[in-house]
Amino acid sequence: MGFFDKVKEQAEKAKEQAKDLRGKVEEKVDDVQHKRKADDLLDDLGRFLYAERTARPIAGADAEIDRIVNELKDLEQGGVPILPS
Repeated sequence: MGFFDKVKEQAEKAKEQAKDLRGKVEEKVDDVQHKRKADDLLDDLGRFLYAERTARPIAGADAEIDRIVNELKDLEQGGVPILPS
């Protein structure tokens, strides 16, 4: 095998490794974004609960709570941990 063949082979290996790394990074970014979304939804849900428990209900809260719970369920079904194990 000639020198240029070896260089070409190494370049192909590096290209494949870069693709693998890119895929792993994209997965990690998606995981972080989904976890952040879940945390934001839980914060919103907590505000509605606090308002209700302190006798200051927010108009339209029931519909918003249902929407938030459904989004959390979707995230959970997608593998995002919502509650501690």
